[in-house]
Amino acid sequence: MSEEKIETCFLCGKKFDMNNSELAYYRNGKYPICDYCAEFYSFYREDL
Repeated sequence: MSEEKIETCFLCGKKFDMNNSELAYYRNGKYPICDYCAEFYSFYREDL
C-alpha cells in the first residue's frame, strides 16, 4: 500500500488522496484534479 498523499482539487476544492485515486491526475504537471472532476471533465483532458 502506498503512502497517503493528500491534495486539494484545483476545480472543486475537495481533499483527496492522490495515491489511492484511480482517475486523479495533475493538470499541466502541477494542478491536482480529483477522481470526480477527472471523470466529469474527461472530455477536456488533453493527454489521453
